[in-house]
Amino acid sequence: MIPILGAALQSVAFGEVAPPTGKALRHNQEGRLTNLSPAERKEVEAARQTAMQDPTVQAAREKMEQARQAFQSAMDAAMLKADPSIQPILDKMHMHEEPAD
Repeated sequence: MIPILGAALQSVAFGEVAPPTGKALRHNQEGRLTNLSPAERKEVEAARQTAMQDPTVQAAREKMEQARQAFQSAMDAAMLKADPSIQPILDKMHMHEEPAD
């Protein structure tokens, strides 16, 4: 819920749609699979699992996670600078975040 809410708030605030993350990303990926047959889904999932073992993919995923965390930290800091009174709200939001994979 929080990633979806964050993306929605960002799109309203900045007039753009951020790439989905967390649950929103998984939901988006699931949506891409809806046009596939069960056999095609199995093929794609098998290829994905193999690809996830590739050191290049693992390194890219780690960089992506670090970039996501850096963005979130920068966004929180900027939001607090704009309105320090939202600290308790941010704390409450972060309590419900999914742990990093």
